Amino acid sequence: MKKAIIALVIIFLINIFSFNYDWYLKFFWFDMTLHLLGGFFVAMFMAYYLKNNLGESKLKNLLILIGVTVFVGVVWEFAEYIASQTLIEPIYNHFKVHAYFIGDLNDTINDLVMDVFGAATFSALHLFRRGKTHHIETNR
Repeated sequence: MKKAIIALVIIFLINIFSFNYDWYLKFFWFDMTLHLLGGFFVAMFMAYYLKNNLGESKLKNLLILIGVTVFVGVVWEFAEYIASQTLIEPIYNHFKVHAYFIGDLNDTINDLVMDVFGAATFSALHLFRRGKTHHIETNR
């Protein structure tokens, strides 16, 4: 769980520093990469948080991990929208930095798709590893 929290904090800090250097505008892949990694590590965090409550059904576990990640992604998109409505002018007035919080509908959908892809990637790796470990332990 510690690794997931550290990774999510690093992703958040990179997100904050990116405003100063306009990375979202300079690199088309930057936003997609952060959402992919965010989805991956949110799913990792939830897998460790729920490790005692995840059942034997891999499909159910996959849906739980992806569902939680989608929820976090949607909340993040709402936060971006609210920030774009309330924080752009104060940030510019105080720091003289042009803040960029949210794009258009295509950007939002792409962000959510990348969140899901990150969560699905972690879930597949985690559930495959978990199933393989469980299979080995039962054959002893």
